[in-house]
This record gives sequence, C-alpha cells and structure tokens, in this order.
Amino acid sequence: MPDYSRQMRLSEVGEAGQARLAAARVLVIGAGGLGSPVIAYLAGAGVGTLGLVDGDRVDASNLHRQTLYDARDIGKPKVELAARRVAAINPSVQVRAFAEPLHAGNVVETFAQFDLVLECTDDMRSRYLSSDGAVLSGTPLVLASVYQYEGQLQVVDPKAGLPCLRCLWPQEPSPEAVGSCVLSGVLGPVPGVLGAMQAMEALKILLDLPRPKNATLALVNLLDNTIQHLGMDTTAGCAAHGGCTHQARAALRRAQDQREMDLSFHSLAEAVAAGFQLVDVREANEIAALPLPGVPSRHVPSGEIAVHAQVLRNEGRYLLICASGRRSAHAVQRLRAEGVENVYSLAGGLAALSLRKAS
Repeated sequence: MPDYSRQMRLSEVGEAGQARLAAARVLVIGAGGLGSPVIAYLAGAGVGTLGLVDGDRVDASNLHRQTLYDARDIGKPKVELAARRVAAINPSVQVRAFAEPLHAGNVVETFAQFDLVLECTDDMRSRYLSSDGAVLSGTPLVLASVYQYEGQLQVVDPKAGLPCLRCLWPQEPSPEAVGSCVLSGVLGPVPGVLGAMQAMEALKILLDLPRPKNATLALVNLLDNTIQHLGMDTTAGCAAHGGCTHQARAALRRAQDQREMDLSFHSLAEAVAAGFQLVDVREANEIAALPLPGVPSRHVPSGEIAVHAQVLRNEGRYLLICASGRRSAHAVQRLRAEGVENVYSLAGGLAALSLRKAS
C-alpha cells in the first residue's frame, strides 16, 4: 500500500483530504518536460485516476528534461511509458491512456469526464483548445508554458469566473511568435519547475487549499528567481466580444474546419502520387538538417507565406509541411483567409510521418 503519512500530517490534508485525492480524476495533456513532474507528483500524491494524453515517442533530445524516461526508452510511445511509470510509483492509481491528441470534436466530452485538466504541451493550438474545452465543460484547467529561462502559469476556472486564455490573447499567435523548446532551446530544470508549480496548483484545487482570489498570470524568471503576478482585466478580451462561452464555441467551430484542412499520409511520396505539390514552410537551417526525403518541393518559410498567396491560388493543390504541423496549419489558415482554397497541412508534420513508419 502507498504511504501518504507525510502529506496526511498536514492539517489541511489528513484522512479527509487523502480521500478527496483518491476520488479525484485528473487529465494531463502532454507527457514531456512539464508533464513529467506533473505526472510523478500527482501519482505520488495518490490522485485516484490519471488520464494521460500524448501521441509522441521519446527522442534522445527529450531526455535532459523529460525525467519519466531514460535512454532505453528512445523510440517508444510516451503515453505507454508514462503509464508504466505511474504504476511503478503508485500501483493504486488508475491510468487512462490517450495515444491520440484531443481535437475540437471530442475535447469538451473528454474534459467533462475529469475533475481537473493540466495542459503540459509546448503547442499553442493545444493550449487554446484546452482553454475552450475548459470553458464549455466547466472543468478547471491549469496552463503552463516555458520560453528559454522563463515560464508562465495560469488557472482557468469557469465556475469561479476566472478569465480564459482568450481573455488575455483573443487570437492564437503564430508559432513563430511564441517559439518552442525545439526552436528556442531550454534548460531541463525550467519545465521541471513550471511542471512542479502546475502540480502544486492542481493539489491546491483538489484539496481546496488557499489560493489567490484574484485572477493573475504568474511570470516566473529562473535567471533572477523572481515571480511576478500580473492582474488580468476581466472586462476586456472575451467580455468585450460576447463572453468566454461564445468565443470558445466559435473557436471550436473554426477548429473543426481546420481539421478538414489537415491531411494524413504514410509518406510524402504518397502525397505526391495523390496530386499534391509539396511546400516546405520550415526555416532553411531546419531543411539543411533534415531535408525532405527524395521528393520535389518548394521552400516558402511560414512567415513569408502570405506573400505567395497569389501564386499558390493559381496552381494545383498544395500540401504545406513543417516539423510538427503547427506552422503549416497556421500558414494554411492565413492562406485560406486570403481566399486560397487549394492548400492543406500535413497533419502532425514530419514527426507524424516518423511515428507512422515506426508503428
């Protein structure tokens, strides 16, 4: 049996609090740098059911920050490895594994099955989707993100009237504007600290521990060890455009449309055989490091895609390609807004092609 004696000695926990944790159902989206400490701490605390969402496999570049895994795990599905790690930490925890990312068609229904959600990816599309899902399902959400030596932490709780992600940033920024661990770099402890803070917020919510009453965004700087709490104006953002619920519903409708623009193939040769011309929207240094394998393509960096709208409008069908599918999807959205209807995005990017080959 797991031994919870150390945390049960806290007067705010005790037997009653431990029983609340055992009855809790928590969904963790992303089993990487943020998700690793979140999953380990929540499993150790005795959260009764953990849902784990991750469609990725372990890469050697993950190991300096994703502490659930080791070198023997390279190439294996993260969600399966994370589930095994939970069982090793605490066999009493029930795990529900989701090997496919959530999408606009199932996010609300899935969130409604849990008491709390933690978003632990470095994907802006996933963060916005999670915020919309939280608003429409009424499920509290803990968001975190990292950029090099800094991080942000926000709690979205529709029942408590806390603002959603769109209240701060109504429109999803382009992937180039926000960066990622792949593009910007990161030291391992940075997502470790932010993930630990997410886990602490989750336990505070589940145990009804004291939390700030006012809506704030925490900015964490790990170079000077400071934390700033920025107040959020709830009269702006969504409140000025029909409210969070209205904005979330509209966003999920747009996301459903986006899914129709995301196409999956087992190889790029298959896409070419289907009549698509390939457009690589990665940066030149990425292409030099990993060129497209033996297929003709055109190079247009995602930040310059709108300049080429007229050319792409007049010639055939195009499949836009990047490393993960994020930049290509955003580029397709921009082109569609310009009236270019013959463009699509490779779902999951080159990473998804690698996963399909490995499976």
